[in-house]
Amino acid sequence: MDVPDKSAADAAGEQASPGRPASLPRRAMVLAALLAGCVIVYALTLAWIDVSTAPVETEFGASAGDARVRLYLQPVQVDPVNDSLQMRISMTPDSSLADTASTTADRDFLIRITRGKQIEHVHIGAGQPLPEVTFEFDLDDGTVRDYPLDRYVSAMTLAASERSPDGTEAPLPIRVTVWEGLLGYTVKAQQAAAQTADELQLQFAVRRTGAVAFFGIAIYGAIIVMALCALVIGSLVFIGVRRIEVTLVGALGAVIFALPALRMALPGAPPLGVRLDVLVFFWAELGAVIALCLFVAAWARRGARP
Repeated sequence: MDVPDKSAADAAGEQASPGRPASLPRRAMVLAALLAGCVIVYALTLAWIDVSTAPVETEFGASAGDARVRLYLQPVQVDPVNDSLQMRISMTPDSSLADTASTTADRDFLIRITRGKQIEHVHIGAGQPLPEVTFEFDLDDGTVRDYPLDRYVSAMTLAASERSPDGTEAPLPIRVTVWEGLLGYTVKAQQAAAQTADELQLQFAVRRTGAVAFFGIAIYGAIIVMALCALVIGSLVFIGVRRIEVTLVGALGAVIFALPALRMALPGAPPLGVRLDVLVFFWAELGAVIALCLFVAAWARRGARP
């Protein structure tokens, strides 16, 4: 009497066994689709952020033949927390002069630098070494709360003049070379309309480099994934869908301490409180703590007794 039942079970097993391998190609197709989607999203992100942009030198103002004063501008430091851009301004020699004579000024003149509501005067005397000064300029139209996609605008106005024999100030044509590179930032310069023809007004668009922006977004994405994984583990164990494995306590505890380390490892990490902290980091850290509490509660209720 048991033989027919056994034969029926074997027949049912033979009918069910072909179904199991059939799910393998389906899973492979789903995996391939997910990987292809990740590649597409990665390519679109790279194209949008433009991580391949390299800094260059740009020139503004009078032509090389007409310029009487040549300045070189190099951004030194960006402090988005204090909304300041530190810029080094150097007077460069005339390339047409001999090297032995080009290291000093050949006339008395004045350089006027306008930054916000302040005007700085740099006096250069004949025979004196060519000066180099550093000033801080305000960052406008941006906030560090938008990290890592924060953008800013800064402006300056340059003018040069020399005192003529009759005591009047005669303007000097200026040619400015700007280096558009800074570690972690891209500084794009463009000429703006000045109030007078003797002045040269420049505007600087400051933003994080594409690599910094991409890495920041990737880190926040990793924080989301880690928090979701911790919540899945804690929730499934708490409701009894998965068994209790005590080794997972260490993994959940490690996630709690790993998330702040990831957050502070961001390049140019701003103070806590930017928008992505509110949208991602804070709830992720709270979710990891809740996941550990759920796991411990399930272990205390259903864990093995001594």
